Amino acid sequence: MYLTDILDALFTIFYPAKKPQVSLKPSDVDSLSDEEIEELMTTASRFIDGVPGTVAKLIHNWLGKDTVDCSEANVSQIVFKKTTIPIPRVRRVIKSKGIYIIVMDYIQDSNLAEVWPTYSLWQKIRVAFTLRRYVRQLRWVEAPLGTLPGPLSEQGPQACDVSSIFGRIRPRRGPFNSYKELSDFFNYRYGLGWKAILPEDHPIMKATFDDSSPLVITHNDLNPRNIIVGEDGRIWVVNWAWSGYYPPWFEYSAMTNQVENEQLGGWYDRSWELAIPFVCGPNFQQHEWLGRAGLGLDYT
Repeated sequence: MYLTDILDALFTIFYPAKKPQVSLKPSDVDSLSDEEIEELMTTASRFIDGVPGTVAKLIHNWLGKDTVDCSEANVSQIVFKKTTIPIPRVRRVIKSKGIYIIVMDYIQDSNLAEVWPTYSLWQKIRVAFTLRRYVRQLRWVEAPLGTLPGPLSEQGPQACDVSSIFGRIRPRRGPFNSYKELSDFFNYRYGLGWKAILPEDHPIMKATFDDSSPLVITHNDLNPRNIIVGEDGRIWVVNWAWSGYYPPWFEYSAMTNQVENEQLGGWYDRSWELAIPFVCGPNFQQHEWLGRAGLGLDYT
């Protein structure tokens, strides 16, 4: 057992993981019909009027086809059932006119980007341990045998829309019909970017996509804006739109790549960047490989 695991076990004793009581209680919208919720949304684009503890999120069907389920709601429900990670509980999923309406608990407090710079070293360490525990819990939720990589859906393979992994130029890729197909895609794109630059026998050309670990649930957008600090200090994780079944090292790469995105938005803290290997595991080699694959991913 690693020293960090021992420290994590001790940390758990003092800060035991429990589901928030607000997530276990009945919702304000339980008594409303789907039609009543839709009607309320005509006068409140985001918050459902009269039920301040609930928020509605619209998920547009960008694929132009009739989908049978909503991936973000699917993964949120699995995470709620199989982990103790505090997330907004999905109360209702309504399909209406080409969009999904996810009705979920509204978590109102400061996001981590606002408070992290004010934290003491101990407070930052506590948050890092907490997030590390969350990532470990997600990795315990391995994909069932035969599960396809990407968003969670009963309809079959779905396109992966994850700019933190596939890049900003063309973030939507797939769908992939198997783990091997995902791996083959990355290996092809990797070679595409380097074959005109390096000879085939160069060591860089021999490196391949790491598909040695089972697919697990990854969030893929764990940046400080998607982490909410409750009044009681509880750490919530929101916005699961990019999540799905992917290789576990994707979480490290996604968090690291999002540091650059946060910088473009005017937010950067060196201590947050240093915490990422501790939270996700030091997947330096895999991340370096993905960075080199970016040459090929930039092709249309």
